[in-house]
Amino acid sequence: MDSVMDSAMEPGAGTPALLYDGISAVRHAVTVCRKAETLVLAGETIAADTVPAAALVVRDSLPESVLLGRSDRPDWRLLLPLDAPPALLEGVARRGRFGRWVDKVGFVPAVVVGAAVSSAIVLGVMNLPRWLAPRIPTAWEQGIGDDAVGDLAANTCHTPQADAALAALVAQLDNGGAGAGTGKTGGGAIRVELVKVADINAVALPGGRILVFDGLVRNIGSPDALAGVIGHEIGHVRQRHVMQAMLRQFGMSMVLSGFRSGLGNTLGQMTTLRYSRDAESEADVWSRQRLAAAGISPVPTARFFAAAAEAETYRAPAVLGYLASHPESGLRAEAFANAWRAGTPYRPALTPAQFVAIARACTDDPRVRAFGS
Repeated sequence: MDSVMDSAMEPGAGTPALLYDGISAVRHAVTVCRKAETLVLAGETIAADTVPAAALVVRDSLPESVLLGRSDRPDWRLLLPLDAPPALLEGVARRGRFGRWVDKVGFVPAVVVGAAVSSAIVLGVMNLPRWLAPRIPTAWEQGIGDDAVGDLAANTCHTPQADAALAALVAQLDNGGAGAGTGKTGGGAIRVELVKVADINAVALPGGRILVFDGLVRNIGSPDALAGVIGHEIGHVRQRHVMQAMLRQFGMSMVLSGFRSGLGNTLGQMTTLRYSRDAESEADVWSRQRLAAAGISPVPTARFFAAAAEAETYRAPAVLGYLASHPESGLRAEAFANAWRAGTPYRPALTPAQFVAIARACTDDPRVRAFGS
């Protein structure tokens, strides 16, 4: 045995250990001692070996021993007893329990940092549509809306009288997107069309297109209430809520490729759009402000929402479509009712003849067919 081993193996200087050399499956009984920056191993069944402490790593702490490994020999293992002298492990690296940076800062701080980063990512993803929607070129948005309505050409109802009445109503409620909002206005010219669908609903499409279902017109009972509902949909258009909802639900691929890329049933897709609570509130505020500017009473709209809230209690089939996409009807009814001002000279949104023309459009248009037929 050389001089290093002779000096290391002084009586009582060695600590018994078990070695797996990574070459064979044989377990070797060895003694281990410290010599400067190395561990010296000796045993009857192996040749003497000197291992730099820097090449060792604590891989695990077992119930009765400490497991060491070597960075330069993956299968090499050394089992030291738990009561081994601490000097044997000086300079020996310890494998992190969770990972380098986690072990460095600690588990609890790492969890806090991870939760904060995750929350920031989720918040960014949730707010991305709000940031991106106003930056979608108007021409793209109008193209998507035109594609959507083009798919429904056979289901839209047109008569000269109804089209003129709807245009007159829009002229009262919309001022080109310049007012009543928060600076996020857009969507181009507003175009409202009737669709032969029995559900009580209305939906806003990209590019200023609004579809009003025939079932809504026949059941709403008042041109002023119709004005309130259409004003709400105009609010969605002007605040770019439609693009926000579509980006959130369908992703950027829809914007780049348009409706004809496989969204399927256009009307079904649009009625599944879900706006945030803030978006619904903003659209209602827009509607109330535009009703006030046009001198149209908000009370009929309040009554419509109150009836919807009452029907929501027992889920009347006729209003399920509207409730699905426009929640909290009771609170909305209260807000519209509170917008009424005593002494204000309110006037009807439409003449009786205009309202009748809209209500009869889907009956008087000979070429239209019901959606889904």
